[in-house]
Amino acid sequence: MNLCSLIVHTLPDKGSEVERALNGIPGVEVHGGVAEGKLIVTVEDTETSPASDTMMTFNDIEGVINATLIYHYGGDDLNEEVIRELN
Repeated sequence: MNLCSLIVHTLPDKGSEVERALNGIPGVEVHGGVAEGKLIVTVEDTETSPASDTMMTFNDIEGVINATLIYHYGGDDLNEEVIRELN
């Protein structure tokens, strides 16, 4: 299991278009920053694509300037960690 967070920088006035495109990709979720052109994005592995391959497609989206990896977690114990933190 891989879980990554990124900042995706967009061209001015392209944030909403990029947000729609990203949210249409399995394993990807946009959490904010659209108005500023600095989208806060999480990416998870899917059954058909690892997170690393998914992130590489971001540069093909019209309006994306770049994507910067902020955090990466890789391991099989992610659910156990989340449960521990909630208790």
